[in-house]
Amino acid sequence: MPASQLPHVAANLRGIARRVPQLPLTEMMICRVAVILGRDLHASLDRVLRPHGLAEPEYRVLVALYARGGSACPRDLCGALAQSPANLTRICDTLVRRGYVSRTPDASDRRRMQLTLRASGQKLLDKLIPAMSARVQDAFVGISAAEKKRLLASLTRLLQGLDTLHTPGAGKNARAA
Repeated sequence: MPASQLPHVAANLRGIARRVPQLPLTEMMICRVAVILGRDLHASLDRVLRPHGLAEPEYRVLVALYARGGSACPRDLCGALAQSPANLTRICDTLVRRGYVSRTPDASDRRRMQLTLRASGQKLLDKLIPAMSARVQDAFVGISAAEKKRLLASLTRLLQGLDTLHTPGAGKNARAA
């Protein structure tokens, strides 16, 4: 049970903070909670996907194609799926081999490939999307719509703050060179 880990995580962080007083305790706890949340939600969703022989990145590719009307260029999917071109190629190879996706040269630019969701992929998504949606919705039981909105806004700001870590010289605590 993930929530049962939190007292242990908090105790560890308090122990570090006693030795390193400038440790941003609250921020560190938020990061640990986020890691645990991501790990355990991923494991929960994986229990829905595994019986169908899918991994979560494969599911995300299928859903991304579905969201785009069933067809897209791999390059267009990389950013939306946070996948490198090489990893996306590997995932798509698996989906093509399993018959969920087809890969054909783009009609307007023969150098580009087009990925298309096949009927078997659509049929699989017809089963999986409701099951995955229910699993995610269950994780939010007891959290009001207003709380979800605030949480999303806060997490979005956190992601924006993380973006500054990738920008040289940016961020409140960045040191001058």
